[in-house]
Amino acid sequence: MFGMLKIAEKALEKMGFTDCTPFFHQVSENTTYIIKKNSIPLYTLRISRKGYRTLSQLKAELKWIRALEGVHIARPVSDILDIDGYFCVFFGYIEGKMPEYNSEKVLYNIGRIAAQLHKFANIRLDRPVWSIENMTGRRGAWGDWRKNPKLTDRDRDITEKALALAKNKIKGYYTEKYGLIHADLRITNIIENDRYYAIDFDDCGYGYFIQDLAAALSFMENSENIEALKNAWFKGYETISALDDKDRDIADCFILVRRIQLLAWVTSHSDSLYVKGIKKGFEKESVETALKFMDKLR
Repeated sequence: MFGMLKIAEKALEKMGFTDCTPFFHQVSENTTYIIKKNSIPLYTLRISRKGYRTLSQLKAELKWIRALEGVHIARPVSDILDIDGYFCVFFGYIEGKMPEYNSEKVLYNIGRIAAQLHKFANIRLDRPVWSIENMTGRRGAWGDWRKNPKLTDRDRDITEKALALAKNKIKGYYTEKYGLIHADLRITNIIENDRYYAIDFDDCGYGYFIQDLAAALSFMENSENIEALKNAWFKGYETISALDDKDRDIADCFILVRRIQLLAWVTSHSDSLYVKGIKKGFEKESVETALKFMDKLR
């Protein structure tokens, strides 16, 4: 991380934040630092991984964020800085904590946030399209889940069958609820204090609105409380915008697709500390998600 620290220090110098100190936060797709002055956090610095996003896509992300009036989010306090070929952006720091998993209250509030974001979904920008193929295909943006060495041939067969059923149902899902979505509105991208804030718009792109429900349920797909969690999200969403039966009926398909997308990400990032921190058995639990999905259709 020494190299990234140097990038962070150069970014601080370029912004004139010479009285601030960078503290390493985490590495996921990107590297983030908390920027403090006299031990008080002021900003979050995101250093984008080379090759993951183009400059045009990053500019589009910031343009959407700045258009989101009245939504509680982490907002940029800088333009994009090119530091030795790394694209860097400073965001205002939001004090708070990550919400708890399996909480209906939390899912209710994430539903509200999603609906607020979707009010601004019709903007046309240079952002990825989160099609089923881009999420779960052999050349998916997050990798190919089929290459996971912990999956047996039977596991792959079960998952492929479940995915085929989901894709077939999604083909018949005709809706106008499509546009620019957050696409990664999971618990780790929510900050809770007296309100709930959305952060990390790095994966925002085009998809069905209900995909933001699936992302909110990341790593909770097999929860015994899954139906209550879904309903909590629906209730929160409907305080802002209406849903109908076909939106609710298709939700399980996108929950499965999202889980398989996460399986692809875990497969392609197996050496990262974040993935190593995920509890063992993620692959087998993903197959269990597929089995439950098929059982539910019978």
